[in-house]
Amino acid sequence: MVNMSSTVLKHKRATLERLEKYISEIYFTDVNLFGRVDSKIPHCKLYRSLARKQTYQAFESVKNGVFQLITEGEEFKPLWSQHWVKVIIPANVCNMENLYLHWDVSGAESLVCDKDGNLIQGMSHKRKEMKIVVKSHDEDAVFFIQISCTGLFGAGLNGMINAPDPNKTYNLTKAHIFVRDQAKYAVFMDLSVLYDIAKESDDNTSLCYDALYTGNEIINVITLNDHSPESYQQAIQIGKKLFNSGIVNGTSSRDTIHAIGNCHIDTAWLWPYRETIRKVARSWSTTISMFEAGMEFNFAGSQVVQFSWLKKFYPKLFSALKAQVVKGHFSPVGGSWVEMDTNIPNAESMVRQFLYGQKFYREEFGTHSDILWLPDTFGYSGQLPQIMQLCDIKYFLSQKLSWNLTNTFPHHTFIWKGIDQSKVLAHFPPGDTYESDLKIKDVLKTVSNNKDKGRTHDQMLLFGHGDGGGGPTPEMIDRLERISSITGMPQIVRSTPQKFFTAVEKSSNMLCEWWGELYFELHRGTYTTHAKLKESNRVAEFWMTDIEFLSSLDVKGLVSCSKIEEMWKTVLFNQFHDILPGSAIEQVFIDAMEDYTNLLILYNEEWETIRDVVMPDSKSFVVNPYNWARRQVLTINEVEEALVEVPSTYIGSISLVTPTDKAGAFVLEDGICLCNSLIKVVFSLEGLLKSLVHKPTQRECLEAGGMGNRYVIFDDVPLFWDAWDVMEYHVETRQEFHPTSIQVVESGPLRASVKITVPLGAHGDLTFIATVLAETPYLSFKADVSWRAAHKFLKVEFPLSVSSTEAQYEIQSGFVSRPTHANTSWDSAKFEVSGHKWAHLGEPNFGVGLLSKSKYGYSANHNCLTLSLLRSTKAPDANADMDDHVIEYAIYPHAGPLYTSRIVQHAINFNHPLLLHSTLHDNTIPRYKPTLNPARLVNKTSLRVSSEEVIVQAIKKGEHGSGLVVRLYEPYANTVSNVFISHDLLSQAFSINAVERESSKAPLSTSENKVGPLIFRPFEIKTIYLELDATVDFTNGSSSKRAKLDE
Repeated sequence: MVNMSSTVLKHKRATLERLEKYISEIYFTDVNLFGRVDSKIPHCKLYRSLARKQTYQAFESVKNGVFQLITEGEEFKPLWSQHWVKVIIPANVCNMENLYLHWDVSGAESLVCDKDGNLIQGMSHKRKEMKIVVKSHDEDAVFFIQISCTGLFGAGLNGMINAPDPNKTYNLTKAHIFVRDQAKYAVFMDLSVLYDIAKESDDNTSLCYDALYTGNEIINVITLNDHSPESYQQAIQIGKKLFNSGIVNGTSSRDTIHAIGNCHIDTAWLWPYRETIRKVARSWSTTISMFEAGMEFNFAGSQVVQFSWLKKFYPKLFSALKAQVVKGHFSPVGGSWVEMDTNIPNAESMVRQFLYGQKFYREEFGTHSDILWLPDTFGYSGQLPQIMQLCDIKYFLSQKLSWNLTNTFPHHTFIWKGIDQSKVLAHFPPGDTYESDLKIKDVLKTVSNNKDKGRTHDQMLLFGHGDGGGGPTPEMIDRLERISSITGMPQIVRSTPQKFFTAVEKSSNMLCEWWGELYFELHRGTYTTHAKLKESNRVAEFWMTDIEFLSSLDVKGLVSCSKIEEMWKTVLFNQFHDILPGSAIEQVFIDAMEDYTNLLILYNEEWETIRDVVMPDSKSFVVNPYNWARRQVLTINEVEEALVEVPSTYIGSISLVTPTDKAGAFVLEDGICLCNSLIKVVFSLEGLLKSLVHKPTQRECLEAGGMGNRYVIFDDVPLFWDAWDVMEYHVETRQEFHPTSIQVVESGPLRASVKITVPLGAHGDLTFIATVLAETPYLSFKADVSWRAAHKFLKVEFPLSVSSTEAQYEIQSGFVSRPTHANTSWDSAKFEVSGHKWAHLGEPNFGVGLLSKSKYGYSANHNCLTLSLLRSTKAPDANADMDDHVIEYAIYPHAGPLYTSRIVQHAINFNHPLLLHSTLHDNTIPRYKPTLNPARLVNKTSLRVSSEEVIVQAIKKGEHGSGLVVRLYEPYANTVSNVFISHDLLSQAFSINAVERESSKAPLSTSENKVGPLIFRPFEIKTIYLELDATVDFTNGSSSKRAKLDE
């Protein structure tokens, strides 16, 4: 008899489609394998709690509440509401093995609990099944399911990133029990993987046809044996020959893929943070249940705030998670309070992300994460490697640069060198995803796409549903089990982040270096979207500087720092990479602005508490937390103005001083002139800025024939990501708006200003006041904008008489230089960039800075410096920035190079002016109604820094003991020597890392109450711990010790 099967030439497409149809959920389900795996059992009763539409319900109140019988089709609403359903499975059904629940509420997320409220797993459109584990076969099984009226990705109207649909409803479309035939399911998974291998593998490899023919043979065995139980067992053995071939023959690949489960959960995005708390519970309870069921994989969880939520709201689940951490299954990584944006927060905020994040890990898990985990953040500051090193973090994980629109980043595993030359080991998973489902396409791409072949043979593959949560599924683990040991495939190991980086580190001497920022060529609009949120962030960061400086007087520890930590955590939370960048739904920003309002209330309360302890007799005082003396025009009693002076690092009363200079306003024949001894400004009679002269050099700062302070509006319609993106073609739609009126508001001697109106047509109204102050080297602008545009982008331009191929932009504790031209695709991609308080365009002996009080988006095109002011995006927040705005910025000319310009000091003075603090306050803004005292108080801090070539970043109480922490940095890319720090009560001094680990302390030389000399390399950040003699009554000024600083 002729064996016909041996004579059939198997055509790949036909055979491949045979495999596909045999496991299809759509085609031939009456005869194929998919239709045979599960058997539905119509024995399940559903009851709905009558306590509906509540945001939060304690489980006990739900369990003991009133329920009514419902059926499939039941409707749930409104958006964001919570509902509970009780599922009862009869005892006679519970006797069956391999029971599963199929659950779907139109894609709404659900959380399953047992009858005692213990969390079991989450359900969504990506996870509709749950294996039922019953504790007793003699009684009905009862489960409670919490339904959240939102999907994994929110509820966008006619599109994922659109604003949420307030009328969205959800229906219970599937709620039934089924029995799963495990042998058939095993063959189903075998065929799924074989089909995937055959489809994705190269036609020229044996692996492709081995998988194809193995799958074909399995189908034949089952079909020829009429689907008998024995045929499925035989089919399983056929599959194992291929799946285990690597064990017998070796994988024949030097590449190792480290498969790690994870679940990226945006702390707030297309849903409010209250929903994220439930997302964490749904996702991590599922993962823990999988561990407890014996599934073999490892999981990495990040974002410390999410762990803290679990501890607070789901303590039982948190205890179970801690048990899995001990077992090594669950790896807490990242060490930051949230996965923060790194373009906008200042350096101290980034340090605090790790200080408080690692503190939680240390206290709850006894661990310290040495891996920064930011898979989804929109670009990475060039100062991040140093901040990581200062916080004992050696490794960096991301993948976002795979989204670059213009240029392909040239590495996946590399040494990342910061602007100060600090180095960390970085890895971008070559699969270009953090939510693989372990399909073969991702596995093969992880190896083939690796841009560092030959330099490393280890790659990471992150699997699990993410963004909206979910995590790994049993199906993914089944695939992992099958693909781990196949000849011709890369070796795939169940790994952890720590094991991966340890393996890579062994050959890190072969890796290439990337120096400086990791600029993201997409999502550039996030530097500007949601202006008031960004303004609140910057103001809050300065609040924290002041209150910690005040608290540093409390050397005896009479006031707890717990509220300051609470305040910091509010700031840090809202620096999450979809909150602060402005790329979330409206409710997220309503919540965030409420956070800042509550932060101010707490700030005022804590300020009063600390003041009563450290300065009980002072009715009003000024705070200068910086290491340079300051002279400033200050408004007194709401109407009068005076020039005041205070020394550096000072808390006390002020001195009134006589100005060495006067500001004036003069009407000319063809315009209006504002001037002092440093700058001369001329506006046309219409209000155009015609001239800005730096008087010491007589240098005209504006380009010949050009006008400064030009307000321009561009069309702002991106390709897809509305709140995120501004595209390079927007510059082709420039429209300039001209002033129509000008009037003198003040004419000196301390302040000279004009008020100018600039109609913006249908897009809004704009009026600004331009001011020159006595003894102040810059021209400041305060614009009031009523903004009602749609998909428009408002900017202000300054075409300068300065030529340079690079402009400088402040980042955290330093600056970066970026091109002003478009010579290469890398240059042209930087048409919109981020910066903090200043940008600068300079020649060797002259330059002009653009100072900003609340903006982060800049651009420099040849000789034109531009500040981005407002966008008007409509998704995911349809009302973003539709409001009245106050925008402050300044233009600052100077002689000499950047490093002698003091632009950093001027930008801080502009952003953080001196304020007189009184005991009066309200809950909107701090009130300052001082009684001026010409005689200065003794400086209560008695802390001094000898050099103004470094900048004090923070002065705070130490996390441990009675000491002070002083953090300083070098801002101008210079090496600075002979820096001394003194304090009246100094007993010892140490260098210490930024998270203040006791083990990192190293003693420093001290003499006569001062520590030094300290040497700073370019852009270096140092953290110095001052051990103080707390026995001295410092707050009453009774210390007789005085430090002597070298001038």
